[in-house]
Amino acid sequence: MQKILMMVDGSFAAEAAARYALALAKACGAEVELLCVAVDQSAGAMKRAEESLLRLFRQAHALGLNVRSVTEMGDPVRVMRDYVAREGITLAMASVTGPEVARRLLREVPCAMLLVRVVHPGRMASPHEILVPIYGGEFEGGGLDAAADLLAHLGEFWHARVILFRLRQPLTRLFDRRRVGEETPEQAERALHPFIAALSRRGLAPGTRVSWGRRHGPGITAEAAARRHDLIFVGTKGPKSFLRWLGAGTVDHLVRKSPCDLMLFRPVAA
Repeated sequence: MQKILMMVDGSFAAEAAARYALALAKACGAEVELLCVAVDQSAGAMKRAEESLLRLFRQAHALGLNVRSVTEMGDPVRVMRDYVAREGITLAMASVTGPEVARRLLREVPCAMLLVRVVHPGRMASPHEILVPIYGGEFEGGGLDAAADLLAHLGEFWHARVILFRLRQPLTRLFDRRRVGEETPEQAERALHPFIAALSRRGLAPGTRVSWGRRHGPGITAEAAARRHDLIFVGTKGPKSFLRWLGAGTVDHLVRKSPCDLMLFRPVAA
């Protein structure tokens, strides 16, 4: 059976993100392991961590899930990396706390990674509209099938609608000629076909949308806000691509400005 590792630390952000881990485990028929990393070892912090774990155990049992917890101390990324290697974890999850931690998790943790940022706690773990930006080959190869598996499970579990979104850059002036290599509307639609086919093979019929925009980050957040999506699911091929996009501001913008909950996925083969 697949194992999902969720790193928690007693904080509200981690506990909120863990609700997504429980929902995903239920959708996939997976076991859940809660890795509580005690960075702050004061009495108050340890008590909050214990109370958080107790709430998560209650939620897991209500869903009929097998769950266990382990508490370790030290650097969170190093602890997760070593635990994944030791226990044979297939998917690790953590709450997004900032670009630096995200970079380290994507670079150092050897299994598939799913980073979560919760924006609306009252609606978390029950999205009805999932926006999936397709903008740079981030779902090529094994990443496409892995992402399609996750989305198919979650879409069926939540009865959610999945929208594949492609952003095209507009002409700079009204009478500009089309630049060499510029993507046409037809090409933009065709770029979505591999993911459409992958989801269709899994019984999910996604919607599609193509829009204008000069920068991916603001374009994605504007689309999510205008259409009132509940969750953005973003893929990355791996640490190098992630760092390149982060430098360009795309993922950094999404982490800071997403108007709805966010998932950042990196497949194990990336």
